[in-house]
Amino acid sequence: MRRLLVMGLLCLPLLAQEEPPAGVDEALQARIAKFYQAHVDGKFRSAESLVAEDSKDYYFEMEKQRYLSFEPARITYFDNFTRAKAITMVKVEWRVPRMGMMVVNPPMTTYWKLDKGEWCWYRFQEKTVQTPFGVVNIPDDKDAQVHSRVAEFKKVTPAELVNQVKVNKSAVSLSSFQEASDEVTVSNNLPGEVTVSVEFPPLEGLKITVDKTTVKSGETAKVLFDY
Repeated sequence: MRRLLVMGLLCLPLLAQEEPPAGVDEALQARIAKFYQAHVDGKFRSAESLVAEDSKDYYFEMEKQRYLSFEPARITYFDNFTRAKAITMVKVEWRVPRMGMMVVNPPMTTYWKLDKGEWCWYRFQEKTVQTPFGVVNIPDDKDAQVHSRVAEFKKVTPAELVNQVKVNKSAVSLSSFQEASDEVTVSNNLPGEVTVSVEFPPLEGLKITVDKTTVKSGETAKVLFDY
């Protein structure tokens, strides 16, 4: 087995909002697509023209990730359609110990505002922090005790989420002169579902199957090897 493909299925709330004026959605979608295409191409500097002036330093210093592909964004507008929040599903490779290369589809959130008539990416100071136990609101500084507890949590990265999907062994041995079989167990410790599939180079007599392609939280799936 060369690769396990895992994709978390995330439930995103559908929020009703007023329809944007004509041309607004198209203009923003085009800017978002150009921004993510720069990350697909690995040409991060070309995205500079899409970044607001007050956020350029932050953009240059932030860690950047190259994507394989991206989907059209789901946009929520506010401030009379002068600012927007965009959630974009991307496809990215992550190398995980014992599991090899995995392809995941995390949602990426970006914020955009109108700057001199153009939609620009900008840094948004979030009032929440992503913890291993969900989203926690960041309180005001006056509540120092609660604030210090929130500070103990760190943001969860896609790599850390992927590490919650484990296999019980990284290799199998099959006889080359008689019938043989083995299995690998995949455990899902994520709060949501994952999809498991296998890819392997064709070899006469070798059959690799998965007994369950959709694995719910707390469940396991078996990858079966027969030769």
